[in-house]
Amino acid sequence: MHILATEIASLDEAEAAVDLAQSPADIVVLSFSDSDLSALAAAWQRDADRLPSLRLASLKKLRHPMSVDLYIDTVVAKAKVVIVRCLGGLD
Repeated sequence: MHILATEIASLDEAEAAVDLAQSPADIVVLSFSDSDLSALAAAWQRDADRLPSLRLASLKKLRHPMSVDLYIDTVVAKAKVVIVRCLGGLD
């Protein structure tokens, strides 16, 4: 039997909510990996005039539930495609 380590924390103890202040786009990519995001940004910039609009965000910045809610309402809800790459540990 496996027992998962858990921590109980209230919103008061969590990191502060942040607004990434991004405008909506056709494609939204969320990832914990900064190298993923920087590679996508570099590739998109080469042909930006011919490609759909793109927003990239680090999941590290979206730890607070209010940050997630705000980002979903302002950016994700208006996107045509959303890619979330969540690999790694408990974070």
